[in-house]
Amino acid sequence: MKRHHFLRLFVLAAATIVGGAIADSAWAREVIKPSSRPLRWELDFEPGDLRLFVDQSDGSTYLYFTYKVTNNTGQDRTWAPSFILYTDTGEIMKSGEGVPGRLNGELIDLLGNEFLEPQFKIIGDLFQGEGMAREGIVVWPIRDITINELKLFVAGVSGETARTVHPVTKAPIILRKTMQRNYILRGNALARGSKPAELVSTTWVMR
Repeated sequence: MKRHHFLRLFVLAAATIVGGAIADSAWAREVIKPSSRPLRWELDFEPGDLRLFVDQSDGSTYLYFTYKVTNNTGQDRTWAPSFILYTDTGEIMKSGEGVPGRLNGELIDLLGNEFLEPQFKIIGDLFQGEGMAREGIVVWPIRDITINELKLFVAGVSGETARTVHPVTKAPIILRKTMQRNYILRGNALARGSKPAELVSTTWVMR
């Protein structure tokens, strides 16, 4: 890894407490693994690219990610996804936070896809069948453009959960099957322009 401290930062960040519950933990990832085949419903999630965007109005930089989700589970579902991005510069970001409202519209116009929906709008019913599939876009502000490695966690795709307790506090925790996508941005991020980040691997974790 170009930054040897990335793993250490990631593990420390994994211990962050959100809303009184542990959002992620190294011990849980090691002890509790998702099933090799779906145990509960699972949506068909088709990821698009992760790309950099520079806002010409003020020079601010962002990463954006597109996707398509289809419900073939045999039952209508609610689509309320979570997209968390970890970077090797120590940033942990929820999609949409610190993103100007106008930016989603500008990116949708740039991509020329009228079916894309921003996260605040796409949350809601996901009816069954290919004809009811929905396409979304999520955006994160990037404050440190020297990033090279990224981890994207996508929650809400699977209904699989696991109950456990924290080994120290003994507080009950519910872990959810989450998609993890690992990326590399080789070289200078700005010089790459809108060239997609390189996908290194995709896996499932409980977090």
